[in-house]
Amino acid sequence: MKFKKFTEKAAALSMATAMLASVCAPTYTAVLSAVPVAAASSKDTTNNTATTKDLANADIIDTSKTGSITVHKYDITSAEAAGDYTEGQYKATGESDNRVENALADYAIQGVQFTYLRVGNIEQYSKTDGTGSNIKVVYEIPTALAQILKLNEADATVMTGDGVSAPCTNAGVLHYTSTQIEDALAAIIKADDVAAKNALESYLIEYKDQNKDSDDVQTADTGVIETDANGLATKSGLPLGLYLMVETKVPEQVTSTVNPWFISLPFTNTAADTNTNTDHAADGVADSIGGEKWLYDFVSYPKNQTGNPTIDKAVRNAYSSDAKDRNGVVTSSKDTNYSGAFDSKSLIVYNADTAAENKADTTDAAYVANRGGYTSANNTEAGKDGKGYSNDFKYDDTTTASEGDLLDYRVVSKLPHITSKATYLSQYTFTDALSTGVNYNKDFKIAFYDNAADAKANNTKNAKEIWNLDGGKHEAAYATVTVSGEDGTEKVTANKATITLTEAGLNQINGTNVKGASNPYEAVGDKGATKAGYSDYYMVLYYTATVNSDASVTLGDSGNANDISLVWSRTNNKYSNSLQDRNYVYSYGIDLTKTFSDNKGDATKVQFKLYNSTDAYYVIAKKAEDGLYYVTGKTMDKAQATTFTPAASGKLYIKGLEGDKYQLTEVATDDGYTLLKDQMVINIEETKRDIKASVAGTTGLDDAAADNIIANYGTGIKNEDGQLVNAATTDIGSKAVAGPTSETANGRTIGKTDMYVGDIQAATATVDSKPCTLLTSSTGDTTSPNAEVKMAIENNKGFNMPLTGGTGLVGLVILGAGLLGGGVYSMTRNKKKEETAC
Repeated sequence: MKFKKFTEKAAALSMATAMLASVCAPTYTAVLSAVPVAAASSKDTTNNTATTKDLANADIIDTSKTGSITVHKYDITSAEAAGDYTEGQYKATGESDNRVENALADYAIQGVQFTYLRVGNIEQYSKTDGTGSNIKVVYEIPTALAQILKLNEADATVMTGDGVSAPCTNAGVLHYTSTQIEDALAAIIKADDVAAKNALESYLIEYKDQNKDSDDVQTADTGVIETDANGLATKSGLPLGLYLMVETKVPEQVTSTVNPWFISLPFTNTAADTNTNTDHAADGVADSIGGEKWLYDFVSYPKNQTGNPTIDKAVRNAYSSDAKDRNGVVTSSKDTNYSGAFDSKSLIVYNADTAAENKADTTDAAYVANRGGYTSANNTEAGKDGKGYSNDFKYDDTTTASEGDLLDYRVVSKLPHITSKATYLSQYTFTDALSTGVNYNKDFKIAFYDNAADAKANNTKNAKEIWNLDGGKHEAAYATVTVSGEDGTEKVTANKATITLTEAGLNQINGTNVKGASNPYEAVGDKGATKAGYSDYYMVLYYTATVNSDASVTLGDSGNANDISLVWSRTNNKYSNSLQDRNYVYSYGIDLTKTFSDNKGDATKVQFKLYNSTDAYYVIAKKAEDGLYYVTGKTMDKAQATTFTPAASGKLYIKGLEGDKYQLTEVATDDGYTLLKDQMVINIEETKRDIKASVAGTTGLDDAAADNIIANYGTGIKNEDGQLVNAATTDIGSKAVAGPTSETANGRTIGKTDMYVGDIQAATATVDSKPCTLLTSSTGDTTSPNAEVKMAIENNKGFNMPLTGGTGLVGLVILGAGLLGGGVYSMTRNKKKEETAC
């Protein structure tokens, strides 16, 4: 009999084997549905035939006791990366194990919520008939739960009828052995662990809106425990019985939950670890033989897989003089203005991936597909002065732009891994802030890609889906966009935007298993099932903005900053995290003083034209006041180019020039003074600055474990350039970049790598190939260094013309005689005299 008792108790013990269960790789499928019901509860407590207090060997359940559940939750992804844990290293016993707690203390996860349900009683089936007696332990399983587990009713133990010594007549329940229950659970998890988790999660909790958890509904008779800063959650005083334990809510870094498991309270003890290499002196599990007694306090050590999203923002110049016409059709000719439309011949954009002619950007798919960023073979020459196309079209941390230009921003965020409902995203919000000199065009769109290359190029031709948030069909459904000024009021021209995914948008990303959202796009496996949701995909937020043509634009090295942050959370909305990135847009000016050799000339009669020889266009500008111009656009037609005229004082300011090579030509001067012989060649090399987006840390990323975790966490914790964050260097000068912040493990993600903003590589300028000092701006932000090329141009009096009649002839003869006689008359000041701050 003792052998039979051991066998039955050992079978019951299998309920506890999920304590250190590994997590299977998730797949997506339709959710298994079931209607939650209250747990069964038997009023019959007479099954225990033991004498009260006669339980010295604890081999019969003491129904006067209560049980407890204790959970220690750890980040196994970090622990394995650090080398502090190997799968299967510790045996699950259901009892406290100090070895596990000491080894994994730094990887505790705070904010993991478990929901438990007492599903039914523990019963002892005993039936005697003509063939003998059949005795075994069985457990009540509600019929709805049995359907989820795919337990056949025909296989259930019938607890009524003749010969059953202690019949159970509870309604709505079936009875199964622990072996049957465990095998059924294992089978549905193996078939599809995500669907199994979803079904069991939904059996215990009804998830409502993803972006809040206050409306989630726990089904009857469930309880909730949540891990603290030590990863510990516990509940005591529990009635004895069979419990279903499911991880139902997680903080933002958890990507995959532990498989659901059953707990029998009490449970039969199991043998201690017999590994001779393991010291059991202090692990609290001293039994060398299992299956000998009932234990009432269950301790488990389940593990989570973790991971985080990324962010990478970049900008490039889309070369537009009119943002409203960015989708227009341009026919390239000598009379064609630069505009927001894209055509290769005018060097606005050229796509070198194909020899085909570019087409107008008139559809969603073509919105960015025509945008290039390609240069000549040596990657240095561009525009009319070279053979290629401008580097301005390359996405980067910084760009240079003229006032009036259209800027093309794109934000790439690699979405985190998403599995069952408990890991669904409940918040994914971008907050974007432009400097006051740049304004949104309110044309936000979101595209999804399955690879990094297309995402970084924002090659919308290969996008899996595009959401048009600019008044399109998805605006209300998938995301809300609020564009506002610093005062928080919504307006068309503004410098702050918040893009918040709605419930419908979150469902599209999370998959089909919530509220019927559906986004099938590819076949998976031999069954032809469709995969839905965008787990591990690349999400690209993109939009355009226009550089203002006024004093709000900061000229020079301080630049016009654009900051963005991403905030995300999962089902436990109390916990969130954020990432940051930044771009800069640089613009410059010319501060010119016009003088005359005799101080008598009229500067308002002088005229200039300005030509950008890098990108082959003439500058168009608006006159704000005498001698002050703000650039507004570009043209290929000289006749449409702005004629710049100094004020009466001789001052001429041209504000808002991109860093390029220019030809400034004097096309008219005051009567009686000579024009300059040649154009002045002004070359402005724009400011450079290296910015690296912040990178999320992980659990346990303290100084001791940092190097191992960074190297081994997934494919490594890397920045936007693919560098490990503890070995990153700048793009400019290859300087070392600070790594993760030093923190002590505290149950949350630590060791975030802050956004890096590198030193400024100052703008430089030359005039006629000679170095020239750039000075601060005369208007707007007057503190920004290297903002304007300061120049002085002097016109000289022309030669006197001979008068009609004798005196004129005499003068000419005298002059001629002088030249012939001496030949040393110096004809000075008959050519341009150029004075700069060089």
